[in-house]
Amino acid sequence: MARELTPLKVIIRLKPNGQAKYPNFNRLLSVMDSDMDWCRYVDFYGLGWHYDKTCGHKEDSVDSPLGTQIGVLIVPKEFADEAIEEFPDDCSAMTEVELQDFYDNKAHIHEPDEIFDMSILEGIQVKNSLGIPLTTQQLDAINPDKNTPGIRKNKNRYWADAKKTGNISILKAKGKSN
Repeated sequence: MARELTPLKVIIRLKPNGQAKYPNFNRLLSVMDSDMDWCRYVDFYGLGWHYDKTCGHKEDSVDSPLGTQIGVLIVPKEFADEAIEEFPDDCSAMTEVELQDFYDNKAHIHEPDEIFDMSILEGIQVKNSLGIPLTTQQLDAINPDKNTPGIRKNKNRYWADAKKTGNISILKAKGKSN
Protein backbone atom coordinates (compact mmCIF):
# COMPACT_ATOMS: atom_id res chain seq x y z
CA MET A 1 0.00 0.00 0.00
CA ALA A 2 1.26 3.45 -0.90
CA ARG A 3 2.27 5.94 1.79
CA GLU A 4 -0.29 8.76 1.71
CA LEU A 5 1.31 12.17 2.20
CA THR A 6 0.37 15.80 1.58
CA PRO A 7 2.53 18.69 0.36
CA LEU A 8 2.48 21.79 2.56
CA LYS A 9 3.94 25.09 1.37
CA VAL A 10 5.52 27.03 4.24
CA ILE A 11 6.75 30.63 4.18
CA ILE A 12 9.80 30.81 6.43
CA ARG A 13 10.37 34.32 7.71
CA LEU A 14 13.30 35.84 9.59
CA LYS A 15 13.56 36.75 13.26
CA PRO A 16 15.02 40.20 14.08
CA ASN A 17 18.37 38.49 14.78
CA GLY A 18 18.44 37.09 11.22
CA GLN A 19 17.65 33.47 12.13
CA ALA A 20 14.90 31.54 10.37
CA LYS A 21 11.50 31.75 12.07
CA TYR A 22 9.40 28.64 11.52
CA PRO A 23 5.76 28.31 12.59
CA ASN A 24 5.51 26.57 15.96
CA PHE A 25 4.28 23.25 14.62
CA ASN A 26 4.56 21.78 18.15
CA ARG A 27 1.14 23.38 18.76
CA LEU A 28 -0.52 21.00 16.29
CA LEU A 29 -2.61 18.21 17.83
CA SER A 30 -1.09 15.56 15.53
CA VAL A 31 2.38 16.51 16.75
CA MET A 32 1.36 16.69 20.42
CA ASP A 33 -0.25 13.24 20.14
CA SER A 34 2.96 11.81 18.69
CA ASP A 35 5.11 12.80 21.71
CA MET A 36 7.74 14.07 19.27
CA ASP A 37 9.15 17.47 18.51
CA TRP A 38 7.76 18.65 15.19
CA CYS A 39 11.26 18.54 13.64
CA ARG A 40 11.42 14.78 14.23
CA TYR A 41 7.73 14.27 13.36
CA VAL A 42 8.08 15.65 9.81
CA ASP A 43 11.08 13.38 9.14
CA PHE A 44 9.62 10.28 10.78
CA TYR A 45 6.09 10.43 9.36
CA GLY A 46 6.84 12.41 6.20
CA LEU A 47 9.66 13.30 3.84
CA GLY A 48 10.96 16.27 5.81
CA TRP A 49 11.90 19.68 4.45
CA HIS A 50 12.45 20.62 0.82
CA TYR A 51 13.82 24.16 0.58
CA ASP A 52 13.88 26.49 -2.40
CA LYS A 53 17.54 26.31 -3.47
CA THR A 54 17.08 29.05 -6.09
CA CYS A 55 16.01 31.83 -3.72
CA GLY A 56 16.80 32.21 -0.03
CA HIS A 57 16.11 34.85 2.59
CA LYS A 58 18.59 37.32 1.09
CA GLU A 59 17.24 37.28 -2.47
CA ASP A 60 14.07 38.90 -3.73
CA SER A 61 11.78 37.08 -6.15
CA VAL A 62 8.12 36.91 -7.05
CA ASP A 63 7.78 33.61 -5.17
CA SER A 64 9.91 34.58 -2.19
CA PRO A 65 10.17 38.26 -1.21
CA LEU A 66 13.30 39.51 0.57
CA GLY A 67 13.42 38.14 4.12
CA THR A 68 11.43 35.00 3.36
CA GLN A 69 12.19 31.59 1.95
CA ILE A 70 9.78 28.96 0.67
CA GLY A 71 9.96 25.47 2.06
CA VAL A 72 7.76 22.49 1.43
CA LEU A 73 6.95 19.73 3.88
CA ILE A 74 5.59 16.44 2.58
CA VAL A 75 3.71 15.14 5.59
CA PRO A 76 0.59 13.27 6.72
CA LYS A 77 -2.61 15.05 5.65
CA GLU A 78 -3.69 15.59 9.26
CA PHE A 79 -0.53 17.64 9.95
CA ALA A 80 -0.96 19.68 6.75
CA ASP A 81 -4.63 20.43 7.44
CA GLU A 82 -3.90 21.48 11.02
CA ALA A 83 -0.96 23.68 9.94
CA ILE A 84 -3.05 25.50 7.32
CA GLU A 85 -5.75 26.16 9.89
CA GLU A 86 -3.34 27.19 12.68
CA PHE A 87 -0.91 29.23 10.54
CA PRO A 88 -2.90 30.58 7.54
CA ASP A 89 -0.40 33.39 6.87
CA ASP A 90 2.52 30.96 6.65
CA CYS A 91 1.11 27.65 5.41
CA SER A 92 -0.92 26.75 2.34
CA ALA A 93 -2.00 23.71 0.35
CA MET A 94 -0.22 22.58 -2.79
CA THR A 95 -1.43 20.45 -5.64
CA GLU A 96 0.75 17.59 -6.80
CA VAL A 97 1.51 19.53 -9.98
CA GLU A 98 2.76 22.46 -7.86
CA LEU A 99 4.77 20.06 -5.70
CA GLN A 100 6.42 18.48 -8.74
CA ASP A 101 7.35 21.88 -10.17
CA PHE A 102 8.80 23.04 -6.84
CA TYR A 103 10.60 19.75 -6.20
CA ASP A 104 12.13 19.49 -9.69
CA ASN A 105 12.87 23.17 -10.39
CA LYS A 106 13.58 24.66 -6.97
CA ALA A 107 14.27 22.19 -4.15
CA HIS A 108 16.33 19.54 -5.95
CA ILE A 109 17.63 21.50 -8.93
CA HIS A 110 21.15 21.44 -7.46
CA GLU A 111 21.31 17.63 -7.54
CA PRO A 112 22.87 15.75 -10.44
CA ASP A 113 20.72 13.56 -12.69
CA GLU A 114 23.17 10.72 -12.29
CA ILE A 115 25.51 9.46 -9.57
CA PHE A 116 28.99 8.35 -10.63
CA ASP A 117 31.16 5.81 -8.80
CA MET A 118 34.51 6.83 -10.26
CA SER A 119 36.56 3.89 -8.94
CA ILE A 120 34.30 1.44 -10.75
CA LEU A 121 34.13 3.56 -13.91
CA GLU A 122 37.92 3.98 -14.02
CA GLY A 123 38.35 0.20 -13.78
CA ILE A 124 35.89 -0.29 -16.64
CA GLN A 125 37.69 2.36 -18.69
CA VAL A 126 41.08 0.67 -18.18
CA LYS A 127 39.68 -2.73 -19.12
CA ASN A 128 37.97 -1.28 -22.19
CA SER A 129 41.13 0.59 -23.31
CA LEU A 130 43.08 -2.68 -23.14
CA GLY A 131 40.52 -4.30 -25.42
CA ILE A 132 39.29 -6.69 -22.73
CA PRO A 133 35.56 -7.45 -23.17
CA LEU A 134 33.29 -6.10 -20.46
CA THR A 135 31.19 -8.44 -18.36
CA THR A 136 27.41 -8.16 -18.13
CA GLN A 137 27.80 -6.54 -14.70
CA GLN A 138 30.23 -3.97 -16.11
CA LEU A 139 27.89 -3.19 -18.98
CA ASP A 140 25.08 -2.76 -16.44
CA ALA A 141 27.37 -0.41 -14.45
CA ILE A 142 27.49 2.04 -17.37
CA ASN A 143 23.73 1.95 -17.90
CA PRO A 144 22.07 4.56 -15.63
CA ASP A 145 18.77 2.72 -15.80
CA LYS A 146 20.32 -0.28 -14.06
CA ASN A 147 20.80 0.03 -10.32
CA THR A 148 24.37 -1.26 -10.49
CA PRO A 149 27.20 0.85 -9.01
CA GLY A 150 28.95 2.78 -11.75
CA ILE A 151 26.55 5.27 -13.33
CA ARG A 152 23.22 5.26 -11.55
CA LYS A 153 20.15 7.42 -12.00
CA ASN A 154 19.68 9.77 -9.04
CA LYS A 155 16.21 8.71 -7.91
CA ASN A 156 15.94 11.71 -5.59
CA ARG A 157 16.48 14.35 -8.30
CA TYR A 158 12.97 14.37 -9.80
CA TRP A 159 9.65 14.06 -8.00
CA ALA A 160 8.33 11.31 -10.31
CA ASP A 161 11.27 9.05 -9.37
CA ALA A 162 11.23 9.94 -5.65
CA LYS A 163 7.48 9.30 -5.52
CA LYS A 164 7.84 5.91 -7.19
CA THR A 165 10.86 4.88 -5.11
CA GLY A 166 9.14 5.90 -1.88
CA ASN A 167 5.81 4.32 -2.90
CA ILE A 168 4.02 7.60 -2.19
CA SER A 169 0.48 8.67 -2.99
CA ILE A 170 -0.32 12.39 -2.72
CA LEU A 171 -3.42 13.69 -0.97
CA LYS A 172 -4.31 17.38 -1.21
CA ALA A 173 -4.68 19.38 1.99
CA LYS A 174 -7.77 21.38 2.85
CA GLY A 175 -7.57 24.97 1.78
CA LYS A 176 -6.49 26.88 -1.27
CA SER A 177 -3.09 26.57 -2.87
CA ASN A 178 -1.00 29.69 -3.44
